[in-house]
Amino acid sequence: MHQVALIHNPRSRRNRGLAVRLPAGLTAASPMTPAELLASLQDYARREVDLLIVSGGDGTLRDVLGLLPRAYGDAPLPAIALLAAGNANLVASDVGACMPSRDAYTRLIAAAGAGRWRREESRRPIAVQRTGEAAVLGFFMGLGALNRATQYNHDHIRTGGGASVAITIAASMWQALRGVGDWAQGDPMTLRIDDETPRTGSRFLFLASSLHNLMLGLWPFWGSRNGTMRYLDIDAPPPQLARSLLPLLRGRPTASMLASGAYRSSSAHDIEIRSTTPMIVDGEPYPAADGCYRLAAGPALRFVTP
Repeated sequence: MHQVALIHNPRSRRNRGLAVRLPAGLTAASPMTPAELLASLQDYARREVDLLIVSGGDGTLRDVLGLLPRAYGDAPLPAIALLAAGNANLVASDVGACMPSRDAYTRLIAAAGAGRWRREESRRPIAVQRTGEAAVLGFFMGLGALNRATQYNHDHIRTGGGASVAITIAASMWQALRGVGDWAQGDPMTLRIDDETPRTGSRFLFLASSLHNLMLGLWPFWGSRNGTMRYLDIDAPPPQLARSLLPLLRGRPTASMLASGAYRSSSAHDIEIRSTTPMIVDGEPYPAADGCYRLAAGPALRFVTP
């Protein structure tokens, strides 16, 4: 018999104004601070909760995952069922999720009781380690244009879901093509991939992800799949960006893109980055005091969908 519990974020976009009807006996919490979230997860660990429902977006899941290993210690981590209540819901689009509704929790409890899931997926988030600080766990992260695109989204984009992602990408690339501000000039950083020699220079964009798919058919990665995370590394200013944009978003670089040496993508087990700008992790900026980030595979997680 599964022990089931819920973390509910009432501030998530699709949860606002939704009347929540919880099945009898479902343990639930709506923590508003990291301390409250940790306390809730520690309580769930004591109750031996082995199925955790997370109702929120990518940010809610990121916050939960960052504290889950600390709360559970050496005990097995619970399986996770997502209710996609956020803005972009990148993780949910990859691993599967329910949409928030008044009967969603009843369906989840019924599936758990029967032990029958329509879909089960295993993923390992990327652990972003900053010197002297606890690791942040996320599935999609980067620097350079992603910083500017995230700020642009917060300031100008009011649409949710896949449309938000598409509009943000289009607007970001348009700014870079027009040469507005420092979009195309990038940010200086030093990047080391596994045991390769570190490369220092200005980057237009660096991305890393451990997801298997992105929404809208976007997949800006190519090359080896042997590592635990995929990455994209683009020099600044990016040559022939207008001509390279569509092949880039589809992960099908042209011969001229590869010949330029400015567009690189593959997979890796360990990445170290030195940069003075914050890293965007699942939509939120995380600065490192000394400008050093180390990326490696996080714990294996099981995601279930009824």
